[in-house]
Amino acid sequence: MARVNHPSPSASHFVCQLPSARTLVYLSWTIAGLGCALRITSTGPQTLHVAEGESADIGCQYQVEATDLGALDVEWSIMSPDTTKVDQVVLTYAHEEVFEYPSPVSGRLSFLEADPSLGNASVRLVSLRITDTNTFQCKVKKAPGIDSRKVTVGVHVRPQKPECWIDRSGEQGQDVRLHCVSHLGSPPLTYSWARISKPHEGLPRGSTADHSSGILLIRNSTSESYGTYQCTVRNLVGHEDCLIILSAGSDSRDVGPIVGAVLGTLLALLLLLFLLWLLCCRRHRKHNETAYDIREDALPPVSREPSIRSVRSYKAHQARKDRRLTFYRHLQDDSAPQDPAADPAVNAKPLPARPRPVYVV
Repeated sequence: MARVNHPSPSASHFVCQLPSARTLVYLSWTIAGLGCALRITSTGPQTLHVAEGESADIGCQYQVEATDLGALDVEWSIMSPDTTKVDQVVLTYAHEEVFEYPSPVSGRLSFLEADPSLGNASVRLVSLRITDTNTFQCKVKKAPGIDSRKVTVGVHVRPQKPECWIDRSGEQGQDVRLHCVSHLGSPPLTYSWARISKPHEGLPRGSTADHSSGILLIRNSTSESYGTYQCTVRNLVGHEDCLIILSAGSDSRDVGPIVGAVLGTLLALLLLLFLLWLLCCRRHRKHNETAYDIREDALPPVSREPSIRSVRSYKAHQARKDRRLTFYRHLQDDSAPQDPAADPAVNAKPLPARPRPVYVV
């Protein structure tokens, strides 16, 4: 801005000082930033309702301008419900790198794009839990531009398949109540009834349906009220239904569970009979194998080749045995009785004494 110096009484002229070039550049940047700067262009819903176990995409697309000359910085955080506490930063992109911080969503939150600097900083949160219900904030900074966006994520449990049954207070012409109850699901649960066997006629006249309790009251029921009815339970993330047949004398629970229970019992009995049959066959087969079993004798011992030592020992033993047999034969010959007349050795000269045998051990 221009600055005018007031002259002194002795001065004879005025001095006017113009702003510098740097000041003009800063002023142009400020004016341009006020008119057109970085902004987030995502226009999706501000609240997302997602079923437990599924994934959620939280949008954060942005657009930068030529005047945004600073470094890009993207920051995702979980906002604290207490305004006096600091928000929890969970994911950032800065200096061309992605940084993940310890948090309840660690390992399950990531950028949709590999390069968030291309104008899309949206994230995906997978395997959602009930505790993930929070408000997430996306903040994009590129000086002098800055913008942010908040999205609330609500995680809910899908409704369980409802149970339907009929409560009849009397004979034909009396009131009939059709009940429909789902035992699991995040509130609010809303019930609706329809007669699918006669879709063009709708519900019987005079019937009232309670959308919160799931009871359909049919007053003064007649044969015109008979048919197949469908109950549907809904919440923010899903729906389930059940069928029930209203006929003369019907006073039972949902046909589906009854049929399922009967079929399950029959299958269990068939499986038990099959197991018993297999056990009997196995015992019979084992008995037959035992009756006709042929036992094999043990294999003969493997002979070993004779060694030099064993051969020598055998020969020495055989020699000693032969000498003993020879000695015993001589003793038997000497001790046997003989006829002197027939013995030619009677008149013979006496033989010299026989040397005593020496045994070699």
